Amino acid sequence: MMLQALFKYAERRLAEDPAFSDPDLEPVNLSWLIPLTAGGSLSGSPIPLATFEGKKKILRKALRPATSVNEISVRSLDKAKSYFLCDTLERVLLFDEKGANVDDPLVHARHCYFKRLLEQATSASPIATGAVLSFLGRSDEVTRCKSLLFEANAGASENCTFQVAGKSILEDVALINQWRQQRAASGRKTGSIQVCLVTGDLAQTIETSEKVKGVNGQDTNLISANEKAFQSFGLEQAKNSPISPRAEKLTRAALNELISKALRSGEKQSVYHLHWTRDPVPTDVFALIESADEAGVRNLLTAPQTGHAPSLLKANAYYAMSLSGNGGRIVVRDWLESTVKEIEANIRSWFEALTIINLEGAGSQSAFKFGRLLYAIVREKIDELPPQIPTQLLSAALRGTPLPQTVLSVALHRQRVDRRKKREDPDPKLNPARIALIKACLLRSPNHSTNNTRPNINAMTECLNPESRDPAYLCGRLFAVFDRLQYFALGSVNAGVVERFYASASVTPAIVMGRLFRNAQFHLGKAGGDDAENVRKDFEEITCALGDKFPPSLDLEGQGRFAIGYYHQKAEYRRLR
Repeated sequence: MMLQALFKYAERRLAEDPAFSDPDLEPVNLSWLIPLTAGGSLSGSPIPLATFEGKKKILRKALRPATSVNEISVRSLDKAKSYFLCDTLERVLLFDEKGANVDDPLVHARHCYFKRLLEQATSASPIATGAVLSFLGRSDEVTRCKSLLFEANAGASENCTFQVAGKSILEDVALINQWRQQRAASGRKTGSIQVCLVTGDLAQTIETSEKVKGVNGQDTNLISANEKAFQSFGLEQAKNSPISPRAEKLTRAALNELISKALRSGEKQSVYHLHWTRDPVPTDVFALIESADEAGVRNLLTAPQTGHAPSLLKANAYYAMSLSGNGGRIVVRDWLESTVKEIEANIRSWFEALTIINLEGAGSQSAFKFGRLLYAIVREKIDELPPQIPTQLLSAALRGTPLPQTVLSVALHRQRVDRRKKREDPDPKLNPARIALIKACLLRSPNHSTNNTRPNINAMTECLNPESRDPAYLCGRLFAVFDRLQYFALGSVNAGVVERFYASASVTPAIVMGRLFRNAQFHLGKAGGDDAENVRKDFEEITCALGDKFPPSLDLEGQGRFAIGYYHQKAEYRRLR
């Protein structure tokens, strides 16, 4: 079903844009344009094509003549190949970003092949190819160009092409047509006639599939079998999943485009979260998970009351998949087939579950970006997380299902170990995104009580719930009271109640709370003023609700309710300031 859905998406895109899946051209990131005169001399410095939005680098997209990655990746000197008209600075100019000479024989072989392709196309466009070949044959001009690129901090793996007399050779129609004729003459090797898994038609099927681009910076295969365990009935490589050349080309084009627009989590071992619909939609609700646009989230949450649904295509099919790379292969980590209507409802429920009071105690907050939630539960990098957690988190958001205990466990671990680096830093245990995620975990837990006859047990509200009698929630509130009392009694201290006792108090309150209770008696006597009197009332109210016994230990969900009680009470104090 996955391949069929990708194929349908590709057919839709092909109808919208006939160039979507041109078999003779492929999209590429183009970083440099090298300007030449018709005589083959540099007419100026190499032109950088990348732009910046703040610190984010935006690469220029272009179409270049397509060559199979399977051919390019061959490491044999006699079979070394390069791309036509546009390739890396290393292959085109023998450029090394460190300023050294390129001694690798394989790189030299690919450089020679780049020039050989231009020589074969001389009859199609003699001026353009002549200028480039003349330039590449002049060591003084090439050296000057490489010096300019080195000064501009160019990378050896960045792609470049040439501009001859003000026109890019990638836009030379004669050269492109010559490439099409050459490709048509060479053809593509196919296997036996079988039933195509994608279309269901009898067709000549491919023997090997082309590479999908952009997964962790590698070229990967979705369909492949090189181990005997996967070669039933002697069907090797792509033959064990028969697919026609057209179907393979379209599904690969669909994957390439979706990967380029995917929500990405992690850096070294990235997971790419793709999504698409059978028919176009006016509003992309999936994008709200990534961007958390406040207006968009608000419209989504209020849609049931206003009657204005974010999407107009209620019967539209919706697809999502999460994938990563493992060596030269794609690993599909999750697959979802649903409808736009169901996804909208689930994402609305997701943001409702995340809704939490602002730290200042005024108004609530729902619009938490997916990336912000992930960074709230790591020390520095998302790669610190087990690789399945981003996928599980996104899956729960799209499906409306409970979050796995691993998410709650990781969030609570970060809650316990986070500490202020400096005394003046904000309390890291009051991270709204982390508390919102903990709240969502608890709200969706099978253990969460929704029994209307016991409303006081439900501590999973957006803001302070003074009616709650949940021991863990009350312990969290009381811990915030201890911290407040210490502040009124002693002022700001280097290692206060939170830094010294939060981790143990949130896991084994009975062991720690007694000591803090005794300290609080001292602080009550020393603190003064109206604010201290209000805290004294909270102290009495919470201790009466708790009784004379603290829970000996708290399980994961209890620790989550402790964290929320602490956050709610601290937000309430800020509201009253």
